[in-house]
Amino acid sequence: MDLLLIFLVCMFFYVVGVVSGWRARERHAERVLSKFVEQAQEESKEVKKNMVRINIERHNDMFYVYDRDTNQFMAQGKTQTELEEILQKRFPGKRFGASEENLIEVGFLS
Repeated sequence: MDLLLIFLVCMFFYVVGVVSGWRARERHAERVLSKFVEQAQEESKEVKKNMVRINIERHNDMFYVYDRDTNQFMAQGKTQTELEEILQKRFPGKRFGASEENLIEVGFLS
């Protein structure tokens, strides 16, 4: 009888330990995931802050880049590489994004 009682007490504490450990693991996972989501949102805001949306036009053999929001001229060049270099020199620290349709239209994407 004493052996059965010891076994039952041990099983009780084992089950309590497993349940407590599982709940602690879940709380830890929620905190880690929450922290990860906050960091991703902050990085997304930072990228959007430094992102300039552009339109690219092609006339003859020359490409012209305009700010999509203000339609202000930003750069011109004969190749995609030349445009990228000019934009980086004129606007350091900024990132530029054109729509996929616009890139296909001017021939930068196939």
